[in-house]
Formats: sequence, structure tokens, C-alpha cells
Amino acid sequence: MSDPDPTGAARRQELRTSNDALRGQIDGMLADLRRRTAEIQEKQTEAAAKTHEVVSDDGVVTARVDATGTLEQLLLSTKAFDRTTPEQLARTITSVVREATGNAQQSLQSDFAALAETPDLPDVFAGAPSLTDFLPSSGPLVAPPDPAAERAARTGKQPPAQQPSTRRDDADDDEPPQSFMTEGRW
Repeated sequence: MSDPDPTGAARRQELRTSNDALRGQIDGMLADLRRRTAEIQEKQTEAAAKTHEVVSDDGVVTARVDATGTLEQLLLSTKAFDRTTPEQLARTITSVVREATGNAQQSLQSDFAALAETPDLPDVFAGAPSLTDFLPSSGPLVAPPDPAAERAARTGKQPPAQQPSTRRDDADDDEPPQSFMTEGRW
């Protein structure tokens, strides 16, 4: 006698195979997530222990910051007040602290850049939209240093004054922005 439902058994076997393949893919993704989580925790521990130190060109000022760029220690040489004016010393301190803070933040960015890379949806699920179309790109944590300002801080000469930006007054500025969310529609 023949099997009463030969296509049903074949379909069930096909679904089991597909289900097993999907389970394997999910297990692999979970293992990758655990590995990445462990890497991030390790990097966080390493990063938290780092300090960054910058010494001024003349050796008068030394600034040490922690991994996040928070000032931990500021040292002035014994000749700090003999060699400079209070204004020059203040500019040098500001410049050295900014440089140390920038170094700390750049170090954090580079330490975690590789860990931030995640597979995009099309890499995991065929036909899925790319997340890069929906997410804004992130810029640097710190604005790049202004060479003119850095030079001015070290030499004591002020950079040329910048013109203040003028704001255009529009009558529309008084009105709140309109969108489907503010109009009560979804």
C-alpha cells in the first residue's frame, strides 16, 4: 500500500531542515554577540586604566587626563611664573589640557571603532533594507583642533577675530514645526 500523504511528509521534512538551518544561524549570531560583549567589557577595562599626558613645548605645563578626558593632574614647573605672563600661562594650560583631552577621546574612538562594526541586515537576511539608510553617521567626539588657535596659544598672539554669525529673522520662526506627529495623526 502507498503512503496516504506523500507530499505532507516531504513538506514536514523540508520545514524541519529549514528550521534547523535557521536555529544554527541564530545560535551563531548569539555566539558572536557573546564574543563581542566579552571584547567590549575587556576593552572598557583597558580603556578605564589609560591616562594621557601632554607637556607644553616649553616644559612649563603638564596635563594628565583619564581615559574619558577628565583632568586628573595639572603640573606647573617651578619656573612657570618666571618665563611667562599670567595670560600666556593660562593659554598654555588651556592648550595642553585640550590636547590631552583630544588625545584621550581619539584613543577611545580608535579602541572601540572595530567593535562598533556590526553586520548590516542584508548580510544576515537576504532582501532586508540596509540600516545605513536609517542611521546618521557619527562624527568625531571632539572637534578637530584649530591650528590658528593652537599656534596663538603657544605664541601668545591672538588669532584674528571672527565675525559673529547673524541670525535671519523669519516670521515662520515663531510657528512650531508642522509634521504628522504634531498634528495628531500617525
